[in-house]
Amino acid sequence: MNKSILIILITIISLGQLKAQQDGNIEVEGVTVEADTNTHSPTKAAYMSLIVPGLGQVYNKKYWKVPIIYAGFTGLTYLIVNNQKNYIEYRDAYIARIEETEGNEDILPQYTTENIRVLKNLYWKDRDRYVIFTIALYAVQILDAVVDAHFYSYDVSDNLSLRVGPSIQPTIGTYPSAATGIGISLNF
Repeated sequence: MNKSILIILITIISLGQLKAQQDGNIEVEGVTVEADTNTHSPTKAAYMSLIVPGLGQVYNKKYWKVPIIYAGFTGLTYLIVNNQKNYIEYRDAYIARIEETEGNEDILPQYTTENIRVLKNLYWKDRDRYVIFTIALYAVQILDAVVDAHFYSYDVSDNLSLRVGPSIQPTIGTYPSAATGIGISLNF
């Protein structure tokens, strides 16, 4: 019984949204509200980028950003995996070196115990740093999708210009003269 009511409600809501998409208007309790179909939803862009990185940029039609995002994730993933592999290698060598039990072979005989400890800690810190960079890249691509959605319908025409150049202006006074300087002209 409850499932059938839920399915009916979802169907009614979907049909209402479909009707609003077709004619651009939404009718709620006898009141018609005109829908603005020319804007992008920043919330939708954020959710899309949250679910699949780069999908918000596709939604905003900024396709050129997607390869950059995935190149960043690929590079950072490589660095994380490589540093993890090296960390495990040096950690195992350090443990084998400090335990000094029979049967433990010296994995890296060219290094001192202190060098192995320093290298182990270096790879450990680098791995953690690249994990933080990956999280930051994930957050930045979400923020980028939200900002692009906000500015999607922002009008940037060719009439916008700022010109800086020399200027000669007449001065007001007893004798006619001219003042030279830098003039700034803003056209919009």
